[in-house]
Amino acid sequence: MTPRQRRLHAAGLATIAAAPRKSWLGRFTPLTTIQSGWIKSLISTWGDCVGGKTRDQYRLENIGKFCAGVKATDWNDDQLLRITEALNQARNEGFKGAAAFGRAKAILWPVTLREMIERSSLDDDADFIEQVVLNTFKSDDPVYLVGMKFYTSRDKISDITREVQVLAPWLSDNEARKRVRWCLEIFRAKVYLAVKRKIQGENPD
Repeated sequence: MTPRQRRLHAAGLATIAAAPRKSWLGRFTPLTTIQSGWIKSLISTWGDCVGGKTRDQYRLENIGKFCAGVKATDWNDDQLLRITEALNQARNEGFKGAAAFGRAKAILWPVTLREMIERSSLDDDADFIEQVVLNTFKSDDPVYLVGMKFYTSRDKISDITREVQVLAPWLSDNEARKRVRWCLEIFRAKVYLAVKRKIQGENPD
């Protein structure tokens, strides 16, 4: 996080801690079980695409930083050898620069045609949700901040609960957790409504 993002995050958590009731965090229409399950799947897809890369994939994409700090990492010789061989193979095949890194990724993590098609569909869903989320919330909205934290950073509810308690130690674990759950419920409900409106707008009867 940048200093500004940290300030926004802390201010958002402080607002959440001060919330006496759910409606204080924003008006929303509760979802049915089916609606909630559907929007969770879409938001989870978006979160995976935004922040769901594995450590190996991330390090390969940032290979320069990895090479500079290799001694400080927990990479073992087998892992290093696999990446080196993949990069050498890519270069021997005529790939250079970013294209070589892309080819090495394909060698290390090959996918079938079906998986490529499915992945393309996932990316389309993620782009769609990204637009909806950005158009629905202000960047300093505490509901947005918690939703982003939960779905894109892989932080659990318990992790965010502890962050709330650091800023508001007078809240019990249950009280802080309840406020985090309020935010996630409102986040999903608002995104669901925005997605529904966008889909209906793009596909009028």
